[in-house]
Amino acid sequence: MASIASVDLYETLGVLHSATQQQIIKAYRKKALQCHPDKNPDNPKAAELFHELSRALEVLTDTAAKDAYDKVLKAKKAAHIRHRELDAKRRKLKDDLNERENRARDNKETKEDAAKNFQVRIYFLSACFGMKPDVCVIIVKEEQ
Repeated sequence: MASIASVDLYETLGVLHSATQQQIIKAYRKKALQCHPDKNPDNPKAAELFHELSRALEVLTDTAAKDAYDKVLKAKKAAHIRHRELDAKRRKLKDDLNERENRARDNKETKEDAAKNFQVRIYFLSACFGMKPDVCVIIVKEEQ
């Protein structure tokens, strides 16, 4: 059997979280008739389900236990929302990191392209004007 905190007792009985005690009892009786072990002798899980329904009725009809259970349920929902928001933040951080890595890679490629262009410009100046490569390097650096 699962612990009470890990199961939604309202869902087990098929009622809303805002259900009154009379609605809870009515839902329990309806479900208990459907899954009672005497009515389902061929279903081995019928007894377990019936005990879960009885446990749900016991908790949800006791005012103090119901309040405590509702607090636990509310805390679990808040934790789930927080976790989902953190997942969104983690996803955004991951996307930002990927974007920065792509920009860095593009910037690196740009530096490689600049080095190639630098060599091409030196070759062009030396070929067209018959200058020595050392002089061409100085001219190209001054142009930049």
